[in-house]
Amino acid sequence: MKQIPPSPYAKPVTLVGLIILLIALLNYFFSDKPGDNAGVTEITSDNSKPAEIAASDSTTIHTDNNHITDENSQPVSAEPVEPQPQDIRYTVKDGDSLETIFNQLNIPINTLYNILEADEAYLDADVLHPDQQLIFTLDKEQNLTELALVVDPKKTVIYQRSDDNNFIHDEKLTPTSWQTEVLKGTIEGSFYLSAVDAGLTDKTIMTVRKLLQSKINFRRDLRAGDEFQVVMERETIDDTPIGNNTVVAIRFNGKKVDLSAYLHTDGIYYDKNGENLTPALLRYPTEKRFRISSSFNPRRLNPVTKRISPHNGVDFATPVGTKVISTGDGVVLRVATHRYAGKYVVIKEFGAFSTRYLHLSKILVRKGQKVSRGQVIALSGNTGRSTGPHLHYELHINDKPVNPITAKIPMLKSIPKTEMAVYQKHIKNLDDLMSGEAIVTAGGIDWLNEWLMRDKQAEKTSTM
Repeated sequence: MKQIPPSPYAKPVTLVGLIILLIALLNYFFSDKPGDNAGVTEITSDNSKPAEIAASDSTTIHTDNNHITDENSQPVSAEPVEPQPQDIRYTVKDGDSLETIFNQLNIPINTLYNILEADEAYLDADVLHPDQQLIFTLDKEQNLTELALVVDPKKTVIYQRSDDNNFIHDEKLTPTSWQTEVLKGTIEGSFYLSAVDAGLTDKTIMTVRKLLQSKINFRRDLRAGDEFQVVMERETIDDTPIGNNTVVAIRFNGKKVDLSAYLHTDGIYYDKNGENLTPALLRYPTEKRFRISSSFNPRRLNPVTKRISPHNGVDFATPVGTKVISTGDGVVLRVATHRYAGKYVVIKEFGAFSTRYLHLSKILVRKGQKVSRGQVIALSGNTGRSTGPHLHYELHINDKPVNPITAKIPMLKSIPKTEMAVYQKHIKNLDDLMSGEAIVTAGGIDWLNEWLMRDKQAEKTSTM
């Protein structure tokens, strides 16, 4: 084969091509790219709403823990943006407190103190629960003007900034309705499992057991095949249950047990003969009687702040170290220390009742502990914002503070003979429901809804 000699121009051409290619590459990498000066870039951060900034000579902007950088890690110049009023919705997580949330949102600690002061008489915001919603309203100077706490589906607490830069406590209640339901079951194994199969919640099962524990041994007295019925009233919003249930009547029919319990107009459960089944409450939270230094007053002049604010309890002039007793059987719902309330305890008693004990020097119970009527739970003190040693005691009915000295509370008593005819008519209607001889309508039964103790009764007693 004949060989073709190499061209004398091959090497120069190759060298020129390489130079041209190199120039093209340098021009590609160092020249301006299309869109570099677009001017507006949207910022998205886990902790902020989408916002826009004006950028020059910048590339794609990233946010990481609120630091703004470009792809080449060069500082990004941005035109200042005038702050705008905004609402920040925050979902409470496990371990959150108002202080940690305020710090996270860079809201001044003095603003938090003003809110705690407005909340002193209510303690709504003292303990937060996971999944609760907080809505912060900020003005264009980024000052907090309103804080809304969604306590539950029917209650939202609002702290509104006033003209003097303090906050005013208010609450918004969503109207609810009650629906009546009859649950029936047969004992197969334990009462708990049988009740769950019948549709009772753990909370309702606990209510039934506690109400009848002095009458029934739930492990020994019930037999397979025994029947039970429970009349329930469920609180709803737009026909959706919100988790608040009231046990209206209970009946056990069995080989060894034949027992009924009925809720009366005074909020107490009685048997078919009108005998009291509900544990009683004590009127006073101390073994001895002490002088009342400040009475229940929804519009009291606060002796420290000199402002009108509700005094939702009664102050007893107790020396530091006085034994404080639980006024009823219940479970310790809260043990905490508050900037203004000091060391305090909240106890959930039976039914609609709960109690609070403030300004303690020493707490002798723990959260979740069961307590008995008359049990020593703490020692009185002078903690928190206080003008002197005393015990502040509150009684709440259906989550509303009432005057503990004058409120109608369950005492050891029976249905008076003059009321027995009306009572017998009520329990006849309930027995018919449990026997299937009466039909429950979708909206409940009028006489039943009127008969049960509702917020109306609590509001009435709170004005006494």
